[in-house]
Amino acid sequence: MKDSIKVARRFHVFYLGFILITVSMIAIAILTTLFVGQDWRFVIYFSELLLLLFLSYYFKRKLYELINLKYLIHIRESAAAPYELTSPLKTTDIERRLLKKGYTQKFSNKRFALYIKIVRDDEVRRIFRHHILFAQVVVYNEHSPFYLKEVDDLINEIQYKSQTEDKKRIDRLLITQYKPVKTFNDEVKDRINEIIFIKTDRHVISTINVGIVEDPSLAVMLYSKTYKPSLYYPMHIQSIQEIL
Repeated sequence: MKDSIKVARRFHVFYLGFILITVSMIAIAILTTLFVGQDWRFVIYFSELLLLLFLSYYFKRKLYELINLKYLIHIRESAAAPYELTSPLKTTDIERRLLKKGYTQKFSNKRFALYIKIVRDDEVRRIFRHHILFAQVVVYNEHSPFYLKEVDDLINEIQYKSQTEDKKRIDRLLITQYKPVKTFNDEVKDRINEIIFIKTDRHVISTINVGIVEDPSLAVMLYSKTYKPSLYYPMHIQSIQEIL
């Protein structure tokens, strides 16, 4: 049985469970109105309300976890082949292309460089438009991990400043992390495949890791050409292809 089917079944079980609990609480409220004295009605109503609020939060969080897990499974099941490069690509080439595409270097040290571009969301969200943050991380050392705490702190700082000082609300975050790969093996593949895709009613966060292999000249990443968990997903893929 495919993992996507298992996750779909778990989702339906949780969803049905929440419906049954809600219906049961409504039934209890009706019975309370009919058979319980007025002195105890408020206590029962208030207790039910608190319980319903807690269960709503718990089930919503759990359902989002399953939905986002389903997105990742579908991406893996429809994964595209590695992206063939026309010529060998170095980290300096990536940085030069990012600058040509309008990105701004926000930070650089011996380990990595962070380039960003904030654009108004005019394509997908036409009402109550917000902004999209394209964050491109260039990791210089192949032995460094893709996910760095310094990068998380910088992106959080950029989002905070954008919303408080520049008055640009960012709720779409598309992150790409490039790293050179001299020796491609299962361990490197597993690290590249540690992608993130989270979509809620308020936010979209997508992170794709790109391993730049020297010989043969390939960009190895876990992505799908056919499956689109969000309208922002092909936008993210296109931003990567423009650099490669």
